[in-house]
Amino acid sequence: MITAQAIHLGPIMLPWPLLIFFLSLALSIMLAKRFCTYFAVSPENWQQFKDSIWQATWIGLIIGRLVFVFMDFDYYRLHPIDIIKIQDKGFHFITAILSAAVWILWKNWQSARYIAMIFLVSSLSLTSIGLWSYKKYQQHYQQFPQVELVDLQQKKQALSQFIGKPTVINLWASWCPPCHREMPVLDAAQKNHPNVNFVMINQGEDAATITQYLEKNQLQFNHMLLDQEGLTAKKTGMYGLPSTLFFNAQGQLVDSHMGEISQSVLNQKLKNAQGEH
Repeated sequence: MITAQAIHLGPIMLPWPLLIFFLSLALSIMLAKRFCTYFAVSPENWQQFKDSIWQATWIGLIIGRLVFVFMDFDYYRLHPIDIIKIQDKGFHFITAILSAAVWILWKNWQSARYIAMIFLVSSLSLTSIGLWSYKKYQQHYQQFPQVELVDLQQKKQALSQFIGKPTVINLWASWCPPCHREMPVLDAAQKNHPNVNFVMINQGEDAATITQYLEKNQLQFNHMLLDQEGLTAKKTGMYGLPSTLFFNAQGQLVDSHMGEISQSVLNQKLKNAQGEH
């Protein structure tokens, strides 16, 4: 399934920003290849250049991860095993990109510096244009979802009532394993951030199923809503589960996360929603 957020291949989600990035890399490699003859780059040096791209990818990912861990070291010091759980998408992307670019230039400065510079300028330009275009397209989904749902007591609740405080909206279902794993994280965050609305919106299940699930797992959320028709997903373009959206007090979307969210990534995104840097 293709949605505004990603391409969904069964349980695998490929976010558009990631696809834009790798498509930009592929096109930039093709462009750099066309200049090999003009700059007299030998086949051996071209192979070295291509190898440096993959090396830079790993170096960027490792350094970007380490910087992210350092920024939230208080958490990772207590949960060191979570450092290697990169599925939480916790990376400092600016540091990752800069370190990768420096590696590519350093490895190719003597043999293919101009090819390396063409590649870097092209890939950064294409990625920037692609992400800017994607962001413009996403503006349709940037507004606070104006939908009316019901709570566990079948009372109507308009989501607009939550505008005025930073708000986290989580789309989930009890049959979803990643949702189940992240629920205690969100439950703890709600207790630690009383100034933030945590709005849990169940997708497609009835009140009895949800109540039984919450009691069984000893979870208690202040705002638990039912969305059996998937209205929130349609308004936000977030069809994968779990999905989490972060709005500031003015009701503007400042961040989002597809897939299971860790405590550290949640902390970082909560800072964005609350205007903390």
